[in-house]
Amino acid sequence: MSKFKIKVYPDGIEGETEEKNTIMKALEELGVELETLCGGAGWCGQCMVKATGGISSPTSNEIRLLGEDKIRDGFRLACQAKIVGNVDIEVPAETRAYMQRILTSGTTIEDAKLNPAVRCSNIVLSFPSLEDQRADLERIEDAINREMTSVKRELLMNLPKVLRDNNFNIEAIFYNNELIEIRRPKNKLLFGVAVDIGTTTVVAYLLDLEDGKSVDVASSMNPQAKRGADVISRIDYASKGGLEELSTIIREEINTLIYELCNKNNIETQDIYDMTVVGNTTMLHLFLRVPPDYIAISPYIPVFSKSLTVTPKELGINTNPNGRCYLLPNISSYVGADTIGMVLSTGLYKEDGVKLALDIGTNGEMVLKDNDRLFSCSTAAGPAFEGANIHYGMRGARGAIDHISIDDGELKIHVIDDVPPIGICGSGLLDAAAVMLELGILDDTGRIVEPKGELFKDLIHNGSYGMDFVLKAYGKEIPINQKDIRELQLAKGAIRAGIEILLEEAGRSIDEIDTVYLAGAFGTFLSPESAIKIGLLPSLPLDRVKSVGNAAGEGAKLTLIDKGYRSIAETTAKEVRYIELSSRKDFQEKFMDAMYFEFAK
Repeated sequence: MSKFKIKVYPDGIEGETEEKNTIMKALEELGVELETLCGGAGWCGQCMVKATGGISSPTSNEIRLLGEDKIRDGFRLACQAKIVGNVDIEVPAETRAYMQRILTSGTTIEDAKLNPAVRCSNIVLSFPSLEDQRADLERIEDAINREMTSVKRELLMNLPKVLRDNNFNIEAIFYNNELIEIRRPKNKLLFGVAVDIGTTTVVAYLLDLEDGKSVDVASSMNPQAKRGADVISRIDYASKGGLEELSTIIREEINTLIYELCNKNNIETQDIYDMTVVGNTTMLHLFLRVPPDYIAISPYIPVFSKSLTVTPKELGINTNPNGRCYLLPNISSYVGADTIGMVLSTGLYKEDGVKLALDIGTNGEMVLKDNDRLFSCSTAAGPAFEGANIHYGMRGARGAIDHISIDDGELKIHVIDDVPPIGICGSGLLDAAAVMLELGILDDTGRIVEPKGELFKDLIHNGSYGMDFVLKAYGKEIPINQKDIRELQLAKGAIRAGIEILLEEAGRSIDEIDTVYLAGAFGTFLSPESAIKIGLLPSLPLDRVKSVGNAAGEGAKLTLIDKGYRSIAETTAKEVRYIELSSRKDFQEKFMDAMYFEFAK
């Protein structure tokens, strides 16, 4: 197969790629990463580049998403355009993948006691003699007053030497009641790692299992995102032969984070004996290399939903091979272990009154607690909150407009890292809609209209989809068009409809909600006032809305420090009443009502 030369600007990178590779694959080979929420499926339009030279004819997706004018100017979608000759590629700033703000901190109202699944006991044994010819293993059993019905062969192989090299003064490492390792006294430390596998990001927490303290945290972007930003895209990729790849790259990423934590804190990977993992149901299937295919097909059945305990060796995870890895239980195909983690860290499972917990992203997972009852559902909010399908949309990274407000008659615009903006992220879009409502620039149907007064009238321009609301910061303009507002309405309508159905199932009204917990990155960075103003959240006093950060990760940490929370997680997952919204005849009606900006009719 022929190879062609490619040059990448403004990087100055040169290289070669095989004929008919897409521009995206060619750039990926050269280490240039693009922002893509659809994983190359061709529907998000975010991988726009400017290309000249040997390029295939525009696809129907490119014509639809870019328009003929942009294509005439040389713009193409990197996931669609194929290389058929030498080519020069210019990658705009707004197309490049930037490191997103990764949420690593969280709030927990729980007070975990030190009760890890892994514990270490110092044992001093009597020496064998002609009068005491008990076997080595029997001698240990007598010392701990427990018979071991299951013992690994590797432990038996090492046992005689460890005992005699240390004069029968040893440390025994137990996982629950199972003896997993014999070692010399004070040979190693005892650590655990809690991992939150998010669809977009991965966070690993290092904890000391001898005192229960958090030691450090490491985080990164989930490398699976290059195969699709949402779970449906990844399920589709896995079902077409990509399961091995998706599983391998997430495990390798977790190993990288573990190495980072160990190197920073001067410990060995062998010192880590336990690992707890949360994530949505699809992420956990991919982590275990279990086919997730039927999660995406009605009636949406996962391979497993219960908690699982596996060994690091099975997974290729570089912690102590004698240790364990515990996966928290899922509730359903679309309400996963990350939601259980949120329920644990907020104490939702035991609180009285009416509480609502939300984790809002491409999907919105939500749990309503009504005294001793728990209800949950998941709604496909679409990718608008992640910046997809928004003309200048992007994730919450450097250069994103993330907050907008009106102060003394002046529009205040905040950009992440205080640089000229290249786009707008979900929290910024939410604020923009709230500001537009306040200024009378949006009507209740979501149509952009001219303001009645002269104030801010210069921010309304004619655009391709009707009126544009133009945000100006650091000498650059980022317009919000009518199509962007419609995407936001679809997202907020789905979330609000889910909330309404949970309340209806519980026989409760909005006014009866005591507390709303907002979890996850979007829930943490959004303005609750804006969310209430546009109708995403119910109209409640602001002091009832609390951001709890990475609640899923905090839940994973709780189960690492105190194994009692594992039992709580397993019991709670079974007690939650999951509501499948696709089977609800009234969901579409509530969804349509919730799209209006004046929700209470």
